[in-house]
Amino acid sequence: MARRVLPYRCPQCGKIHDYPVYEGVDVTKEPQFRAKVMDASIFDFVCPHCGSVNGVIYPFLYHDPARRFMVQLVDSTMPEDPFTDLFTTDDASEQAIRSVVEDMKTRYALRTVTTPNELMEKIAIFEAELDDRVLEIMKQGILAADDSGKILDLLFAPTENGPAFLVEEEVGFTKAIPLDMTLYENLSRDAEQFADETETRINAEWAKRHITHSLSN
Repeated sequence: MARRVLPYRCPQCGKIHDYPVYEGVDVTKEPQFRAKVMDASIFDFVCPHCGSVNGVIYPFLYHDPARRFMVQLVDSTMPEDPFTDLFTTDDASEQAIRSVVEDMKTRYALRTVTTPNELMEKIAIFEAELDDRVLEIMKQGILAADDSGKILDLLFAPTENGPAFLVEEEVGFTKAIPLDMTLYENLSRDAEQFADETETRINAEWAKRHITHSLSN
């Protein structure tokens, strides 16, 4: 696993320390790091001065070659598709890099996310061999039917009762809505109507755009 050191000021005591961060992980080579990603502890900074634990978000790449997906945690201000940086070399032309990335997209699911929760969700989705585009469309349907207006977000996750959407409200995650596999399969058959393989940031905004586009056609 590639590592680098960042200076970090503890928000509790104000002391500045060097914080070693992991730039990415290939879970086929280092499977022990999957658990640290899935509980977000890989982003914890433990201050050596006061002992406080703080979550520190930084660019991170999760790579699962066996399941053929990569998920990048990036800053929300970054370009939509930062994967070109992974293949950039001093002697590579822009066209060559673009060709490599486009070839990767035919063989891999490449995604960018902006929060650890999104990172964990994408990993869970691809490990379950599901289509995140279809799930984002399904989320919008659930939100549209929410008369209470209490749902802040929905997060896909495996549960002891099967795959489900965890419901986040102001008080936290309150319940799980089982994944309607019949609806999922029906939407999957029509996925080409809203699928765009060139996009890597598949989220609520993506789903809203594609629903609007589908309704206008």
